[in-house]
Amino acid sequence: MGEYVKIAEAKAVLKNQMQVFNAKGHEILVVNVEGKFYALENRCPHMGYPLFFGSLEGDVLTCGFHSAKFNVRTGESVGPVTSERLKTFSVKIQDYSIFVEV
Repeated sequence: MGEYVKIAEAKAVLKNQMQVFNAKGHEILVVNVEGKFYALENRCPHMGYPLFFGSLEGDVLTCGFHSAKFNVRTGESVGPVTSERLKTFSVKIQDYSIFVEV
């Protein structure tokens, strides 16, 4: 098991938006879906491009480069471009702050 690291105040990631943070050598994409936070590796497993440049629709994140699609809740691929999963990180909210297990 890793340790939980504070990466931001919860207000830094608005509802239905995403933001990139760095924590212990990881570039982590934090996604806020209707007030629930998810944390993912910011690199698409298909070709390694930054997912921050993609789009978010509900709980589906689409890579802006080759349109690979992923469920942000599970990291699973939901499209035909790749079957690879996104690496996910456990998230907890404490004292209005986002903590991610790395």
